[in-house]
Amino acid sequence: MMKRISTLSLGALLLFSRSGLGSVPSLATTWTTDVLVDNGSSTQRDKIDRAEQKVREIVRSEAFKDRVINFTYNGAKRFVDNGGLTNTQIYYKILNGAERLLPAQDNEMDLKIKTYYQASSTVGFTSSSSMYINMNTKFLNSYTVPETSKTMMHEWLHKLGFNHAVYYSTGRDYSVPYGVGRIVMELARTAL
Repeated sequence: MMKRISTLSLGALLLFSRSGLGSVPSLATTWTTDVLVDNGSSTQRDKIDRAEQKVREIVRSEAFKDRVINFTYNGAKRFVDNGGLTNTQIYYKILNGAERLLPAQDNEMDLKIKTYYQASSTVGFTSSSSMYINMNTKFLNSYTVPETSKTMMHEWLHKLGFNHAVYYSTGRDYSVPYGVGRIVMELARTAL
């Protein structure tokens, strides 16, 4: 696995150098989403559809590439709980879209969503043995499209194999799911 990721890093450098400084690689321009909502009201589905469009637009952008590659924690370009990957490798892992349960590199976010209601502080959760992510309608109903985009990206990053501390710590906010999720939300709030 590490050999493949090293090859991805070399490929990333070649793509960046061929395409010119600051532009996105071709994998970003073709990155797409395949989101299925298993249940939920028409209002919830509409919000998820609009969030899916935002996520697709954001991941294809130069702003997203720059924010992920230049993400810092404690003065170093890195994420917490990064699985030993550099920021560039994380960016390419997102673009490749190979979920643990669907390991083909298909260049897309494959996401199945189930909604549920629970009077708790849990916004959503996922299981490593299920294709589904679960979104708590307690939050989904009041969330904006950017906040919904953040939740979708956060939970999908778990499907790619990224984790974070179970209990709150300042470092958890800089994990791949929280850090990239926050980037998506912030970019969704602005016009790209």
